[in-house]
Amino acid sequence: MNLREQAVLAAPIGCGGMTVPSSDFDTIFSLHGRVPSAGSAIKRLSPESLVICYQGDGDAGAIGTAETVHTARRGEPVTVIFVNNSVFGMTGGQAAPTTPVGTWTITSKNGNREVPLKLPEMLATLDEPDYVARCAVNNPKNIIQCRKAIQHAFERQQEGKYSFIEVVSACVTTMGIKAEKSPEFINNIIKSDFPLGEFKRDGKRL
Repeated sequence: MNLREQAVLAAPIGCGGMTVPSSDFDTIFSLHGRVPSAGSAIKRLSPESLVICYQGDGDAGAIGTAETVHTARRGEPVTVIFVNNSVFGMTGGQAAPTTPVGTWTITSKNGNREVPLKLPEMLATLDEPDYVARCAVNNPKNIIQCRKAIQHAFERQQEGKYSFIEVVSACVTTMGIKAEKSPEFINNIIKSDFPLGEFKRDGKRL
């Protein structure tokens, strides 16, 4: 899209912070959970920037829930990419707000009992979000669709619109699964708790 010189990545501390050294464009670290607020500030000070807010489970769905909701409620013209790997990865693999019922973690060894938080479904009920979607990275078809969703979000940001994209992934380090089993793990949680698709597009609920 030839937007590299305009791009700014706001990333959190923790696992999500690994995106900073691997990004060949401007980046900023944010306090844990405060990525959307930092991204909003960047966009307000530099409206021509393409602001990418990158978050994980704890960052968007636990400590940063207020920032997630109110950035969407205000319709800040940023793109939020939320990687849902169903666990608190950085702190050792505890159950997260996104952990599906019955899933093993180090704090739910008999299976998680809490119903997971579904951020796209929730944010799609707000008036201001323009594009809200959930995609996954467990097979080539879904990866291609995820790329299209992110590109659409970037295009809508250029029109002054807010987007939220959840990416269903897997943290093999702390979920007790082998890397080669991660596509199967992702497929199972898609079927059980996190259906893929668009929930709002161009301001209209689907």
